[in-house]
Amino acid sequence: MKTILYVDDNEEMIELVGIVLANSGYQLDSLTSGQATLEYCQNNNPDMILMDLNMPGMNGLVTTQELRKRGFINPIVALTALDKDEDKEAALAAGCDDYIVKDMEMRELEKVIDSFIADAGGL
Repeated sequence: MKTILYVDDNEEMIELVGIVLANSGYQLDSLTSGQATLEYCQNNNPDMILMDLNMPGMNGLVTTQELRKRGFINPIVALTALDKDEDKEAALAAGCDDYIVKDMEMRELEKVIDSFIADAGGL
C-alpha cells in the first residue's frame, strides 16, 4: 500500500483529506509541523507528501526545501489556501511538484495523487 503523508496544522483539513482518501487504497499518515515532517522522513519514505504552506514555526516552503536538500525525491504537492501566482511560484521554486488550492473540489485531490503515484510506478 502506498503511503501519503499529509502535513497541515489544521486538524479539520487532516480529517477531510482522510475522509476523501478513506477508500482510495492509500495509507494516510499526518503530521502538524515542518519539524515533525523532517524527523518522520529520516526514518520513513512516504510515496508522496501533501504539504500545507502556511504553518507556524517551520512553514511548508522551508520544510520542502529542507526535504529536497536531504535527498527526498518523491512528489511533494502543496495543498494550501494560498492562491496567488507568487505563492505558486514560490512553492514550485522550493521543490514542490504541483500546487493545489484547498478550495478545489476535494474529489480532484485523489485524481492528482493517483497521477503522481502512477508516474512513480503505480499502486
